[in-house]
Amino acid sequence: MVFVQIPECAKPFYLPLQKSILEAGAHPIFEYYPDGVSRHFYEHAADEQITFYPEHFLHGKVQQMTHVISVIAEADKYELKGVDPQKMAARVSSRKPYIEKRTQKELEGKMTWTLGLYGTPAMAEEV
Repeated sequence: MVFVQIPECAKPFYLPLQKSILEAGAHPIFEYYPDGVSRHFYEHAADEQITFYPEHFLHGKVQQMTHVISVIAEADKYELKGVDPQKMAARVSSRKPYIEKRTQKELEGKMTWTLGLYGTPAMAEEV
């Protein structure tokens, strides 16, 4: 299974990427997230929601995926400006077991990953 993370601002790349994955015979699962969703989450989530760890979901995802594609694109490079850094750190810390499982699978040679940059006007403004 190929797990793909792609933001809304990279939408024009979604269908061609899906086509390539399907033509290669793989099974894509897409995580398509709207622009601004990260800021909205931190502004409205309670502490327990920020640190919640859906173990069965995340561990199952690691078990199933053999490749991860992360499309890097930003509609607003400053989306998280002003967000409490402690909230962001707590979120990252809560995901440590997931990252460790992914890293272990990669070290075992059972999973690979690709980072792809999709340029946006916001990203081009500051070079």
